[in-house]
Amino acid sequence: MSNSQPSGLLQQQLSAEQERQVLDWVSKERSCGTVVGKELIHWFAERIIRRDGFKDGLVPDFADGFLHRHPDLAKTLVIAPQPSHERPKTEKATRLGAYDRLRERMRQDRIQALFGDSPPPSRQPAPYPEGDIIYHCNDRYVVRHGDAVTKYTTSPNGMGANDHPSEALALRFVKAHTTIPVPNVVGSDWDRITMEYVEGQTLQQAWPVLTPDERSDILAQLSRYIAQMRALGGIHLGRLDGQGVVVPSIMTRSGGPFSTLMELHDWLVRPPKRLQSQSMYWHQITTQLGAEYPIVFTHGDIATRNILVRDGRIVALLDWEFAGWYPEYWEYVFALRGMDNVDWETLGRHLPSLFAKRYDLEYILMGFILRLS
Repeated sequence: MSNSQPSGLLQQQLSAEQERQVLDWVSKERSCGTVVGKELIHWFAERIIRRDGFKDGLVPDFADGFLHRHPDLAKTLVIAPQPSHERPKTEKATRLGAYDRLRERMRQDRIQALFGDSPPPSRQPAPYPEGDIIYHCNDRYVVRHGDAVTKYTTSPNGMGANDHPSEALALRFVKAHTTIPVPNVVGSDWDRITMEYVEGQTLQQAWPVLTPDERSDILAQLSRYIAQMRALGGIHLGRLDGQGVVVPSIMTRSGGPFSTLMELHDWLVRPPKRLQSQSMYWHQITTQLGAEYPIVFTHGDIATRNILVRDGRIVALLDWEFAGWYPEYWEYVFALRGMDNVDWETLGRHLPSLFAKRYDLEYILMGFILRLS
């Protein structure tokens, strides 16, 4: 295959290197919970050849041929089943094996980390919406139905302690106070939020096939949106609906709300399930983080998987469930952690430029704190 092939022909196959890139991309998307189908494979492969200078498109059944050449991959692209409302049996109802007991212990630890000793009561969910499952990871689903998507959890604790998710409130707040593009909220309940469907791909999906100009434009756009959020000040530390702050990590935990930075920092360096004698330098960490940061409105989980792009522009910033009032370094720390794993040379090393001020010491200290958690 060469750049001199006649114009107007449709390509049947990619080069070996292009095919490898598609395989790697599909594997990464699946590991993040994306339900990858033929349409998404065709989209990425076609942009691979356009990026490499080929003007012609792929044959309509390219994805069929691609999966035929990679039968092991085809077997893994199974659409996730619709979840059942039937609650899993607990240890009281059946004797659990060692693996099941471990899973149950981990589930209880996650509940403890998020809700402390007062988790929300178990509630019976309404029927889950039928449609195309476009994302599934653990107990989280995103289903497209018509012009809307519903994001929901099968966890009996729902999306938080309140009757409606904090994310629904955050989306409406952002819509009212900024020009940041976010989906319109259609409705919500304790375990779900329904929003308008926005056409596009995540920045994680699109980054490898964007042009240098498109990449620069997207980063500049994101920088302006971050500046708008940081212009909104708060007086306490926590989510918009009154719940506490959230620390995204392997064991995501929540605490507060807090009235001062000292309270927040004291809580941060005292993770659960750890004896006091096992955690070193608590006082030193708290002192280094300081207590003079402004409190600003913060997304809290800016990552390439949460930025939706189309035609080289950001069309939606997604996943506001952690959003709220945090110290000004918070967005810097978690945006770098959420975006620097795509490609360091073209993306990671440019991320500090999205912010008017760098918080590298805080980034290092928070990395240490998260390893303690």
